[in-house]
Amino acid sequence: MDLEPEGIVPPDTDVVVGNDPVIREIEKLLEEGKLDAALREIDDAISSGRGNEVDLVFLRGDCCLGLGLSVEAEQQFRIALQGDPDCPSSRCWLAMSLYLQWRFDEAEQAVQAARELPDALVDADVVAGCLAERRAQYTEADGLFARAAMAAPDKYSTPLRLTREAFDEEVQRAVVLLPPQFQECLDSVPVVVQELPDGQFAAAVAGDGVTLSPDMLGMFDGLPLPDEKDAAGASRPTSIYLFQRNLERMALGRADLSEQIRITLWHELGHYLGFEEEDMHRLGLE
Repeated sequence: MDLEPEGIVPPDTDVVVGNDPVIREIEKLLEEGKLDAALREIDDAISSGRGNEVDLVFLRGDCCLGLGLSVEAEQQFRIALQGDPDCPSSRCWLAMSLYLQWRFDEAEQAVQAARELPDALVDADVVAGCLAERRAQYTEADGLFARAAMAAPDKYSTPLRLTREAFDEEVQRAVVLLPPQFQECLDSVPVVVQELPDGQFAAAVAGDGVTLSPDMLGMFDGLPLPDEKDAAGASRPTSIYLFQRNLERMALGRADLSEQIRITLWHELGHYLGFEEEDMHRLGLE
């Protein structure tokens, strides 16, 4: 099982929080994708009393969000909002952090507050669109995604939408592009396409202490192949799940959709074959 590291909103690299040299250095690390280093620098700045505290707390939340630490991100954005209740970025990312924790009702309230601000971020429309998908209000969701794409075409695009039959055709095209040994695995591991991941099922698959994301692209459920011979029996049949609307939203056109499907299948089959995360990194399957 696994989730893709990308979130529903591309990493925010254009936050302007002042001209403090400490803040500028942290922003530079974030822009370079060095999130762990940025987090260490933020914590060091906070402990030593350097930099603007509100800015540092916000950037810490932003960093935690990028690292998939949505609970910690929520805490930081709530603290930031105590110092600046009308901060559009903190309002938006608070909603996103709640969404990523499957706390959709709370996220609805948070994103409504974010979108009501006069200088609301366009990203708030994307979070609202993802929440509309959770209510199965797909027309409303796609309208929000299109609005975000129109407002920020360099950051967002209108999601490609396919029928299930056309999506299945893309899955078959992606399978053909997999290495032969991975293709052979699909004789034993069925691929199941769903619109979106189900929260209760994802929690059951993840197990205690692990949280999967509602915007994950794929998921492996079952015993890895090396463990099957030592197991008395799996509780559920081994399967790979693909989540159509999440994949469509991440893709930049049909060709890219096929590529995203291929990468996701390859990644999840890697879990089936028992690859460790280091193996995934070496093979470019993250």
